[in-house]
Amino acid sequence: MIEDYEIEETSKWKKISIAILAIFLLLLITSYILASYPIFPIIASLSESQMANNKTITLDTFSVMFTGDTYEELQEYYNKDLSVEMVVCLKGTTEEDYIIDEIYQPEIIEQTYNHVSFKPCSEDTLILLHSHPFRHCIASQQDLITLASLKEKNQKSIMVIMCEQDRFSIYR
Repeated sequence: MIEDYEIEETSKWKKISIAILAIFLLLLITSYILASYPIFPIIASLSESQMANNKTITLDTFSVMFTGDTYEELQEYYNKDLSVEMVVCLKGTTEEDYIIDEIYQPEIIEQTYNHVSFKPCSEDTLILLHSHPFRHCIASQQDLITLASLKEKNQKSIMVIMCEQDRFSIYR
């Protein structure tokens, strides 16, 4: 009887030790994943951005609608070289919604994975759209400075960041 009790007591401590070791290893693996891959900026980007639906990006207060082939042209610019950021200028009309009927690419000075330098869009540009790395849709401080500069020329201008084939963040 004493031997059965000792075996049961040893078995209980062995199970507890294994459970503690498993929890420790799980925490170690989780911390490695969270520290080595920037998951939090991606989660923030996904919550802040919108998916385009039927050539339209819809927000609470307004929409951006692409007419004709402008959305397909935008997709072509985006897919041309996914290893670098791209930039395009969008023209059209606006009252409440932005209706885009023209797209062009300004002269690009430099492109890298996470930066693009370019000559300014024309003053009648409604939207300055540029891409960011995959699922990183949040504007940088430089993006916000560029938007402020753009608004000095045209108060109705907005900035759109594209971070997936059909995912966008819009800044006013």
